[in-house]
Amino acid sequence: MSVPDPHPELGLYEGMERAGMSWDELWAGYLSMGGSASELEVQAYALGILTPDPHTHNVLAQAINERFLEIGGDHPVAYQDLDTRAP
Repeated sequence: MSVPDPHPELGLYEGMERAGMSWDELWAGYLSMGGSASELEVQAYALGILTPDPHTHNVLAQAINERFLEIGGDHPVAYQDLDTRAP
């Protein structure tokens, strides 16, 4: 029997919600890290309506994880592997 991970990796939306971020804060954080998607695209990525490429996902995850660090937490939102080459 496996022991559940006490710090499971969160998806974008769940991480945003748990960090207490608004949509405006997520988009502003994303833009400040060099993101270029529109506010509606960011919402669609976080909600899972659109699938971001790994780089965009990671910029969004970093914006959320930065908020967790600001409030004394860890960085629970998972990053995606940027290496898309076949093994």
